[in-house]
Amino acid sequence: MRSTTEEERLQDLYSYGILDTPPEKTYDDLAELAAYVCNCPLSAVVFLDKERLWFKAKKGIDWKEIPRKTALSNYTI
Repeated sequence: MRSTTEEERLQDLYSYGILDTPPEKTYDDLAELAAYVCNCPLSAVVFLDKERLWFKAKKGIDWKEIPRKTALSNYTI
């Protein structure tokens, strides 16, 4: 497994061109499936960029994004 720096991870993320794109059924279906499988009212497909956690798809969540400094994933990366 290749070790990736945060800068490389961000470059890869930006190269996908997915941030700030409209909802897509495939991602919405994935969030729905995750909630169903986990028997949980909340689920999300998110991307963490330099400043924020952006929600590509979500179930039971109203946010479009939250600041990175408040996101739990900020500490796991």
